[in-house]
Amino acid sequence: SSPHTDTQRRWRAKKKDQHHRTQLSLRRLIVEQINESHQYSSGINENFMFLLC
Repeated sequence: SSPHTDTQRRWRAKKKDQHHRTQLSLRRLIVEQINESHQYSSGINENFMFLLC
């Protein structure tokens, strides 16, 4: 394999990993928000979780 494609592959993997981590932290943020406001309105939160899964 040429070094060019190797670099591209590594770059793409790095970007994908970055994206995955962003997704995870976003989801955790939303879950925390949901947990805080759970007693406030559980109906909306259930729909929220459904959308996330």
